[in-house]
Amino acid sequence: MTNKFKEGYLASLGIAVLTYEKATEVAKNLIKKGELAKEKQQKFATDLMEEARKNTSEVTKMLNEKMERLAQKGEPLKDKQDKVLKDITARAKDTGALIEIKLKDLLKEVKEKSMSLKDKITGSDEDRIKQALSDLNIPTRQELEEIRDKLDLLIDKLDSKKSKEQVEKVSPGE
Repeated sequence: MTNKFKEGYLASLGIAVLTYEKATEVAKNLIKKGELAKEKQQKFATDLMEEARKNTSEVTKMLNEKMERLAQKGEPLKDKQDKVLKDITARAKDTGALIEIKLKDLLKEVKEKSMSLKDKITGSDEDRIKQALSDLNIPTRQELEEIRDKLDLLIDKLDSKKSKEQVEKVSPGE
């Protein structure tokens, strides 16, 4: 806003310069027409310039008064603007902190659910494999171990029976 007043002030100074040039031009025209004597040309231009300076100082004074009034009126607005800005900044910080907490909680929940889902998927894969082996009549590891234990037991019984038979053959009737 202050720049506009400065521009106005500088424009008024420019007008004063233009006014002097215009005054000189008007004086020359009046001399040509015979309405103004050549010796009075300088006084006429000086008088016009003096009048322009008075007008310029009045405009400057008026502009300064207006600027001062606007500055006084703008002060409460600036205070309100600063207060609103501080309030918005504080709310943004609070909201940011709240969002951060919620995102951390959400991330934790997602991790927990993904681990649970992983466990479910892994467990269901094992169940599917067991079912497929069962459908193909292929024994599981546990069933193979049970069969091996039974075979070992049978082999032991056969060996023991064979040993008895050999002992009986060597000593028949004793």
